[in-house]
Amino acid sequence: MNKLPVSIDPCPIIEVIFEVRFEASLPDDAIFGIVYNQFKDEFQQVEQLPVLQLPAAIRNQDTNLKFTPYYKIKKDNFIIQIGPKVFSLANLKDYCGWDKFSKKIYDTYNKLSELKLINKHYRTALRYINVFPDINVFNKSNLKILLNDEQINDNKINFSSEFPYEYGASNLKLINHAEVAIENQIIKGSIIDIDTNVEIDKFGNFQDAIECAHHAEKTLFFNLLGNEFLSSLNPVYEEK
Repeated sequence: MNKLPVSIDPCPIIEVIFEVRFEASLPDDAIFGIVYNQFKDEFQQVEQLPVLQLPAAIRNQDTNLKFTPYYKIKKDNFIIQIGPKVFSLANLKDYCGWDKFSKKIYDTYNKLSELKLINKHYRTALRYINVFPDINVFNKSNLKILLNDEQINDNKINFSSEFPYEYGASNLKLINHAEVAIENQIIKGSIIDIDTNVEIDKFGNFQDAIECAHHAEKTLFFNLLGNEFLSSLNPVYEEK
């Protein structure tokens, strides 16, 4: 697919997350206070996350918790999550569009960079979670899963795969017969979850790296959708 839509309607995106995993220049217990102070004028709702109920010794020794956030701060449908080795910005439910969200990413990352607390980047990624109510995505996609040359689309399928690109990789998950809780309602349908990392040290600036990750994610998403299904989603293309 050469030409990618700017938007589709209805928009299936329920959450988009920008995440940085890093090695910090400060002690773990100093990170939240310093980061929160940088964002407190805008993000004033603070919530401790469940991981803090665990003793510090367990949190520090369990490798599965290494990049777990400890706190969440919120404003409207934007959320920042902060941990000793992770920082993320999420846009929940009503996706504001890439132009606005990318500007939010750049503004947020600039504020984080001013603190000079990141010694090393482990992972920088952009993740989109899409839900299609009352749809079996395997009947609508270009992805075919066969057993003895017969499609198994009606089975419950939880498919995952990694798709490398020049500057990183996209981790794809497709789930049909899924149930998702949105605003206290259970939505049944399919999920397309794409988590795209980018090697930012291969770029001259941060913005180019994020734009590259977004393009890789978007290309994979629209390549998955069958032409007939995509046409039914009222795609809008950029005018040139």
